[in-house]
Amino acid sequence: MAAPFHTDPLLSRRRLLAGIATVAAGISLGGCRQDARTYSLGTAENRGFFFDFGQSLTAAVARANTGFTLNPLITGGSVENVPDIMAGRLDLALALADVAATERDNLRAVGRVYLNYLQFAVPADSPVRTLADLRGRTISLGASSATTRAGGLLLKAAGLTEVDVQVRAVPVTAILDALASGEVEAALFAGGVPHPEMDASGGRGPAQGIRLIDLSRYLPALQAKYGPVYQQVRLPVGLYGASEEIGSIGIASLLLARADLPDEVVGRIVDVLIDRSSELVPPGTLGVQYLDTRSLIYTSGVPLHPGAAAAYRRHHR
Repeated sequence: MAAPFHTDPLLSRRRLLAGIATVAAGISLGGCRQDARTYSLGTAENRGFFFDFGQSLTAAVARANTGFTLNPLITGGSVENVPDIMAGRLDLALALADVAATERDNLRAVGRVYLNYLQFAVPADSPVRTLADLRGRTISLGASSATTRAGGLLLKAAGLTEVDVQVRAVPVTAILDALASGEVEAALFAGGVPHPEMDASGGRGPAQGIRLIDLSRYLPALQAKYGPVYQQVRLPVGLYGASEEIGSIGIASLLLARADLPDEVVGRIVDVLIDRSSELVPPGTLGVQYLDTRSLIYTSGVPLHPGAAAAYRRHHR
């Protein structure tokens, strides 16, 4: 929705979220209705994987008759969501585990929901084979804060800095067109595989298709400095037309909750994650989802919200 006045969009968004939190703070659970509130859910860029998961979770919560609703918000992603949820500007938020780990003692997790795959695409006929080959080229490190952060770390692991490349932020919805036009020569994005926005069946994208750069050689440097929050993954044959497996890097995605969010609300969300897990996987997406009692609890050192911990104990009986 467009802002009613010509104000700074970031300030406007923050004021809106702060207003939601202020109004919400004055409303409590009560009576047989349990909770008539709407809770904000910070996702990331439009049509990104966080956005899609947020839409699916919102719909599943509505179908489960939990007594409350979720309001998924487009945000700048993990790097913005983490301070926003700590400050109470968001009720719930999605964040990559590497970003959340930087504030693990100040956050509370609902659960680990799925593995996010870093994918660095170039036109299939590009001479670029490694990240070092990007020197002097125009690239996108994504439009989501966490993806951009990961891209900077990847460049550093490859011996590059952002001074060695020309960086242009391209949203995931425009990557195929940007690669086809030459606006950028390589683009990083993250999410499930295949990413729905990389579907070239409608004639979008480079004429020869796209190819992913193998990222596995950069994993040891990331793990040496930041630990196992970065995981080794193999992307399957056939992905975007690939003739062989491709090494990549996975980062778990966490669903976070405001520390003072009522236990009953968080517990009902855990119920939805477990009981309606099939409704939360985007159609056609492969890869690892952690939507079961044994996997959801591993939150990269971020403590579970008390309401989540109680719900997992209940489900584990």
